[in-house]
Amino acid sequence: MRLQIFAEHDHAPQFNKRDVAFLVRRILKDEGKNSDNINVILTGDDHLLEVNRRFLNHNYKTDVISFELGERGIVDGEIYISLDRAKIQAKRYGVPLEKEVLRLIIHGVLHLAGWEDATRSQKLRMRKRENALINALN
Repeated sequence: MRLQIFAEHDHAPQFNKRDVAFLVRRILKDEGKNSDNINVILTGDDHLLEVNRRFLNHNYKTDVISFELGERGIVDGEIYISLDRAKIQAKRYGVPLEKEVLRLIIHGVLHLAGWEDATRSQKLRMRKRENALINALN
């Protein structure tokens, strides 16, 4: 699996790419999925709002959007993360920006692996999984 992280935003946090790739592989393995390529794009509110409007017909700011681009059985996708939203959320949750961005990467990978968060119970289940994965890193 190839993981690429692109920063389209000033002051993007730096990550150990190998650690993030290890985590992504672990998530996909746990979910019984294989992957060729995942791109993470760290951007700002304005760009993610445009993506949300253009591709999902949603007219609101969001923190993360995932697009599955692969063929059946192979996870291949893009995860867009708003660093503007991540900064606000990091402050709200009292965590470093890097930890919040990592949670959003995990969230995006879970979506690529088939997880949904449309209902309250799905959101709670996903948040529990995100937290378990973050805690396993520490």
